[in-house]
Amino acid sequence: MLRDADLSLASWLESSLPSGTGVRFDAPRARWQEQAADAPFVSAFLCDIRKDGQHQPSSGWSDVRDGDGRLVGRQSPHRYHRLSYLVTAWAGAGAGLGAAVGEREASSASVFEEHDLLGVLINICVSTETLAEDHLRGALAEVGLPVFLRCADDDCGGSPVADPWSGLGIAPRAHLVLELVVPVMPPMARDLAAPVAEVVLGARQLPDSASAVETVRRRDFPGSVSPRPPSRSS
Repeated sequence: MLRDADLSLASWLESSLPSGTGVRFDAPRARWQEQAADAPFVSAFLCDIRKDGQHQPSSGWSDVRDGDGRLVGRQSPHRYHRLSYLVTAWAGAGAGLGAAVGEREASSASVFEEHDLLGVLINICVSTETLAEDHLRGALAEVGLPVFLRCADDDCGGSPVADPWSGLGIAPRAHLVLELVVPVMPPMARDLAAPVAEVVLGARQLPDSASAVETVRRRDFPGSVSPRPPSRSS
């Protein structure tokens, strides 16, 4: 499922970012700051996975039947999980705004380009709640359920990474937390009891109610005199 989520997110990022912008999913590295890449790219590092409590189903198990109506399995409801990506932008080797920055250092020009890339994502996220079906890959495309998209959203429970930079060994930089809320369908339970092959019905005549009472009383109270059974009206 994680691979399918990565591929789905990559498809959405590639369609949203300027042409020629790369997308990668490995953790940011210190050498990225020291040596610019040939072309600008965005890093989407999967840094946190949690169960999502906002989009859980309310129904329980359901029966799965074949074309003839035979029960072939029982399906437990899907569950949603929240995948948090630490998104950073990295300028290419040719980054520079020329006359637009005048005497400013080349490093500032790179920062402007990186901010532009992050700004593009924020602008698109404002009007995007779910990934379009043509971006979904693998199991996410097959399950037929929406994949929700959240970007820098306070309602997501806050940033899952308070200080990612010390662990990554790089200086703090502009970033945003992009979250995919993806459905996970548990395997269908197929270990079912064998279907009923034959039904046998039997019948017997019940004893007379009065005789039944007399028999019970004789068994419960040996030696007692049984009451006379009520006379039947003609």
